[in-house]
Amino acid sequence: MKKIISLTLALMLLLGILAVPAVADEAQPRKSGRLSYLAMTDEEEQSLKISIRRPLRKLLTLRGVLEMEERKGPSTPTKHYDSLNALLMALQSGEVDDLILPYYTAKYLCSTNDGIRISSGYHPEKATGIAEWALSLISDGYSFMLKEDNTALKDAFDAQLTAMKEDGTLQKLINEHILKVSEGSEPVAVSFEQFEGDPIKVGVSGDLPPMDYVSPDGSFAGFNTAVLAEIGKRMQKNIELVQVENVGRALALSEGVVDVVFWTRAQSESLTALLKSGEGPEDVMAKTNDKLSEEEQAIFDEIKNPDPETMVKWTSRDMPEGTIVTQPYFTDYGVVVTLK
Repeated sequence: MKKIISLTLALMLLLGILAVPAVADEAQPRKSGRLSYLAMTDEEEQSLKISIRRPLRKLLTLRGVLEMEERKGPSTPTKHYDSLNALLMALQSGEVDDLILPYYTAKYLCSTNDGIRISSGYHPEKATGIAEWALSLISDGYSFMLKEDNTALKDAFDAQLTAMKEDGTLQKLINEHILKVSEGSEPVAVSFEQFEGDPIKVGVSGDLPPMDYVSPDGSFAGFNTAVLAEIGKRMQKNIELVQVENVGRALALSEGVVDVVFWTRAQSESLTALLKSGEGPEDVMAKTNDKLSEEEQAIFDEIKNPDPETMVKWTSRDMPEGTIVTQPYFTDYGVVVTLK
């Protein structure tokens, strides 16, 4: 029986009816996917990836902040997807080989899905000196986005975020709604206190759990809900949440459907502080008495301090024209997620 099967297979191969599976080629291009930016083209993202992100990741790997698995083959320009579901489906179907997701979103998804894993180690506690500068430059800071003429509401939000940082409230919300949930707990719905007057309408997509989360029954839960409930309570204002599509956030804001959008990826909290201080990488190294190895110096020579135009493009990658953002209130870094 085995001989008959073997002869049949041989005949099918000879006639071209059955294709021979291709041997994996180490040079096969690698395809990565990530969520779309609101104000950056694929070409601009690829340029910044080569000029900023890639060399800084090499530096962070040498410092032990990142542990990158060997990824064979050249990488292709990152493919962008308009929703988290589309991104996950692309990974499952083989349309992309891996995903770039915020670390805590990746942790949450992996804790609820046995079929995926994080394939890059991330140790922010090791980021000191020039490594802290490098990590701050390529991390995502999350802010609220508003129209550029709505400075009064931006200032009001900033004041509450500052107070929440100073009195420890923001860190408590991070611990409960991000750190704890990313380990596998279910996002918790949060109730809003009611006040007199018109509400502040905030657009949320539910597309970045556990930060931005809408439960299957349509109720709003998670970190953003908790932060906004606290802001509303402190401002004595009603907060009305409006679910919008990820890529529709900017349109909902510009057309007045919402007053505020959660979330917007801009500069990280530590980068904001560095830019305010006016310190460059050389200043950071001098202050921390940091020294570069020859290999690190070679990487550092590739980038030096990015020019102002590049920095503006990078820090406004999720900010369409005519918008402003609050101070960042949480920072995360993109890690690699693959199928198991």
